[in-house]
Amino acid sequence: MKENSIRKAVRQNRAALGTGIKEFATRGMPWIIQSSGFDYCMIDMEHGAFDMESIANLAGWFMATEVSPIVRIHKAFTHLIPTILDQGIMGIQVSGVDNALEAKAIAQEAKYAPVGIRGISQMGSHTQYKSFGNRYELEYAPLANENIVVCVSIETLEGLDNLESIAAVEGIDMIAYGHSDLSAKLGIHLQLDHPTFQNVVKKIASVCKKNGKLARGSAETEQQIAQYYSWGCQVLNLPGTDLSTYHDGLKVRATRARETLKSIT
Repeated sequence: MKENSIRKAVRQNRAALGTGIKEFATRGMPWIIQSSGFDYCMIDMEHGAFDMESIANLAGWFMATEVSPIVRIHKAFTHLIPTILDQGIMGIQVSGVDNALEAKAIAQEAKYAPVGIRGISQMGSHTQYKSFGNRYELEYAPLANENIVVCVSIETLEGLDNLESIAAVEGIDMIAYGHSDLSAKLGIHLQLDHPTFQNVVKKIASVCKKNGKLARGSAETEQQIAQYYSWGCQVLNLPGTDLSTYHDGLKVRATRARETLKSIT
């Protein structure tokens, strides 16, 4: 198993930069993301249309790069975590986690014993088709437990109130937040520079540091990138997905062409 790129970036004392995809599941996408300078990619299974076969294909294509794929699901689909990880995915992000009990259930599904109850599956994408035999629990399982990143996302006021107990759960490696949902619940939808929201980001980063967890910030501007990293967010999800990036790029080209044509007519 290659080193998780999020773990690698943190070990090298730099921010792990991430982007997301929700529309295009093609073999070239991992290489494009790598050549663009990203460390990890969030594959959106919550709001995207990816099925398990798409996830398996993407996992295989990402395996040929240094970029680690993370799959996002809603907590209602926690039972899918072992299957997703068995495809060779290197991290899981679960949305809408409200309390420590939910966080523990997620960690249990994602981690092998003695931390969790993830079932052993020999010779698959996750082991790069190697069989560990009776050495699985001694060699592969501890490596997977350490290397695969398990992230929960805070998106409600209840989750925010229970942040301390969620962060204390064994097997949870990283805490994120849903900036759109959480800011809406705070009554300041997408006002990410609002002092109330900034204090929430600071709180999440502080609680993560206290409990030895990674904090992931969703930075929309260059200023927020600097702020969130200085506050302790070692992992930064940058704005946009494959869909918005493609749309914005096409729009710029079409607008430029129409303006040029207008100028000569």
